[in-house]
Amino acid sequence: MRAVVVLGLIICAGTARASELEVLLSEKIGGCLVIPVDIATPFKVTFEVTLDKADKAQTVAVVAYEPHSESMAKAAPILARGVKRCWPPGIKTNPVRFTFSMDE
Repeated sequence: MRAVVVLGLIICAGTARASELEVLLSEKIGGCLVIPVDIATPFKVTFEVTLDKADKAQTVAVVAYEPHSESMAKAAPILARGVKRCWPPGIKTNPVRFTFSMDE
């Protein structure tokens, strides 16, 4: 029974840290991103970032985006380049998947 409780606590702690990391990344990167003018707000883009040995963003892939529109399809790669440019130092998790959202 103790093992089940401990496992549950570990899973919850891992989820909390992942959520905290996503909030941190959204704040740090959101302040640096240049949002293309033709994107309708609100929007969400999920990125997967792979780090190099120096913990810098090596590749940034767009996993998903909303709304599904032609302008978002064009803007998503631009946003991915911005994520790579704005990647904050000190992130050690590799790869990192996070969702950036822009509300109205």
